[in-house]
Amino acid sequence: MNQIQTAGQQRYYDFIEDRAKKVRTGMIVWSSLLCLALISLFHNIVIAVILALVGAALAVSNMKSQKELKGKLDAISDKEEFFRQLTSPDVQTAQDGHVLVAKDYVLTYKTDVHIYCILDMEKVEVGIQGNMKKYLFLTDSQGRRHEIMSCMRTAEDSAEFDKIYAALKGRLE
Repeated sequence: MNQIQTAGQQRYYDFIEDRAKKVRTGMIVWSSLLCLALISLFHNIVIAVILALVGAALAVSNMKSQKELKGKLDAISDKEEFFRQLTSPDVQTAQDGHVLVAKDYVLTYKTDVHIYCILDMEKVEVGIQGNMKKYLFLTDSQGRRHEIMSCMRTAEDSAEFDKIYAALKGRLE
């Protein structure tokens, strides 16, 4: 990634750290497979070809993941303001840091990093699954729902959920 120059950039890179580690691990795996294919070339050509094909397929997938991760900030027009907002004391954090709610942006991380501009959203919604689980969604102007977080309906989980819901509700009004 780029050289970190501000506290906001540091907070963003701390936020995406888990995803970046997975991408780096993937790079180690495919490069190891290609090296193993090279070594196997001297003993068994069939195994070498299979390892090379698997390594190449993983390399293509990993390169795509690297490009997508680096491109997460491309949709943000004013990156300086984005990073400044991440250092603001009113940023709400939930689910062990996997949800950040800044003034104009929501960052989430489950299997991938998502950045949502609150100004592009129409409403915030809560979905309930039986008596067990509740979900928090942001709905954009096209009617697409983006899951922000979910929790069990217990008191401790629900308090964090309600805090994020209140923060989003206040920013969308």
